[in-house]
Amino acid sequence: MKIEKNIQNISITLPILAQKKYLQIKSDKYGWLMNENFILPYFLDTRLIFTRMVFTYGLLPLKEGLSIEDEQNFLDEMVNFVKKEKLCDFIYKAQSNVILNCCPKSSDCVEWGTYEVDLTKNEEELLKSFHGKHRNVIKKAMKDGVEVLPITDIKLAQEIIAKTMIRQKVIHYPSLEFLEKLQTNLNDNLLILSSKKENVIQGVAIIIYDKEKAYYMYGGSVNKPYTGSMNLLHFEAMKILKEKKVLKYDFVGARLNFKKGSKYEGLDRFKSRFGGTLIKGYAFRYVVNPIKFKLFNILSKTYLKLKGYEYVDPIDSIGKIK
Repeated sequence: MKIEKNIQNISITLPILAQKKYLQIKSDKYGWLMNENFILPYFLDTRLIFTRMVFTYGLLPLKEGLSIEDEQNFLDEMVNFVKKEKLCDFIYKAQSNVILNCCPKSSDCVEWGTYEVDLTKNEEELLKSFHGKHRNVIKKAMKDGVEVLPITDIKLAQEIIAKTMIRQKVIHYPSLEFLEKLQTNLNDNLLILSSKKENVIQGVAIIIYDKEKAYYMYGGSVNKPYTGSMNLLHFEAMKILKEKKVLKYDFVGARLNFKKGSKYEGLDRFKSRFGGTLIKGYAFRYVVNPIKFKLFNILSKTYLKLKGYEYVDPIDSIGKIK
């Protein structure tokens, strides 16, 4: 196992979320963990005395014929390397787009998934694959004059996303500075769209894409968006990406277990009704320094409680399975 700080002369083309130009937006401390079989991109986030490691993509194979056992061996080797080199205090839950086939031994492991839509279908087949309710509201929105257009006003997009997440009591949402960096660094791999009714914005979507896959990374809407405006937003995004020859549309993250009536059930229903395939796998957390991890959680809970939020570690909120 080794760390590469500058990937060169490798046998594969890295997905956009594993490339330098994306990683350096997340942090100035980033790299790729590698052995003879896989590459794993990461960045380090240091706040106060705490350093967490976050993966931005899953295991990228360097050769054909690798098995889940090979993946397991890499992950076990990786956590031992991270501990030995003291790279971080804990390995945090990876970005929501990351779906693994297994977890390192002794890690806190949860089931995790995502919905992927096949963009190789023609437009008629694509719409036909949607749930009937999605099709109906999309057609109504189109008939009623809802438009989906590119948006360059990143500040407006950020405000809508932030307000949406605050309404949902979500603690973390992208800052304006971060989205501005996305807009600058990933100009050729970024799609920012808005849906409007009578020139009044209803919602926005920020999508990062490469030749293989598009990732619905961030989105938001006004408090009561016009019926079908967000459904149409995704459909039009898919049509644009089809023209760019992108193969899949990833809704980025799906809980495989949730309580009925919860907001997660509503999110899952919305995503699942676009006719995508549910990709099932795992996410994990690995604590390198238990004392600092415990202190991090205490301080996070105290700080956010003062702001009216309840902090729960992402893995704990999903529910550990082992």
